[in-house]
Amino acid sequence: MKNLNCFFVFFIFISISLFGQNCVSGYVHIKNPEQWEQKVYLSNIKLEENSTTYNATTIASSLLTKDGFFTFDQSLFTTKDDIYKVQLNPVSPNDKDVLLNKIKNFKFFILSENDTIHFPKGETLFGKYITNNEADQEWQKLKNFEARYQNLTDDFDTKKYLLETKGYVKDSLQILLVKLIGIKKLDDKNLLEKDIVANPRYYLDLLKELKSSDLDPLTYVYLEHKLSFITKEITNQNYKASLWIGSVAFLIIIALIVFIIKSRRKIQTAVSSPLSKQEKVIKDLIISGKSNKEIANELFVSLSTVKTHITNIYSKLNISSRKDLLLRK
Repeated sequence: MKNLNCFFVFFIFISISLFGQNCVSGYVHIKNPEQWEQKVYLSNIKLEENSTTYNATTIASSLLTKDGFFTFDQSLFTTKDDIYKVQLNPVSPNDKDVLLNKIKNFKFFILSENDTIHFPKGETLFGKYITNNEADQEWQKLKNFEARYQNLTDDFDTKKYLLETKGYVKDSLQILLVKLIGIKKLDDKNLLEKDIVANPRYYLDLLKELKSSDLDPLTYVYLEHKLSFITKEITNQNYKASLWIGSVAFLIIIALIVFIIKSRRKIQTAVSSPLSKQEKVIKDLIISGKSNKEIANELFVSLSTVKTHITNIYSKLNISSRKDLLLRK
């Protein structure tokens, strides 16, 4: 029983010594050890602005044990999520091109000092790994999704791509880097500008979120430049369209006003009935300055008859007084 307790304590001690302060640990599978350096290199990755390339800065190396085990200490990583690479180099420079064309000798991942990543034993140099970093877990899902679109063509459905990509991405600050990687993928395939035009609100909201985060502005400055150009272009197009629509609307309003005026004149003309012979005579007498009594005496009719004719004249000419009649002569 005492021996068992000692073994248990020894096991815990070994586990702590191996994994307690190590962010990265695991195994590499080497079929031909003589062809490879027995050392794993750790590099920090920085994406270059407006480019598909990146800068890799080696920050540490770890000697391999006989069974291919390696570790990297927690102190090598920052408190924020960042992209890193582990890599195994061939011994001879002459073998480099041959080996690297056949064997993938590196692995990218996202990590911070608060997380861990472990490479179990496998059949490749760096196989599938286990990590508790949420950004990296989402990135792996994104890679699996992108694997279905290795051969992108002109009829590639960008809307479907972004919808599925956004489905993998959580709305937390630590996942923003993964969003940028997905957008960078679209940009590499010359699909980003097309999708910004189709979904400007999504990208403007994302840029606002990026600016309010703790991410280095250099990681998303290329997106900001593209958005400023595209949104300016969209604004100009909208302005031209609004001018064209305004001009057409103005012409339509003018045409309607002219139509209404002409219609009213036609209606007035149609409503106005022709004056009778007697009414024309009385109208002329009124215009000449005759009073109702003078007109009655001259035409040998009663005063009431003259007044009736005058009422009919006013109605037919759509006027209401002698003054109106004099103005229309």
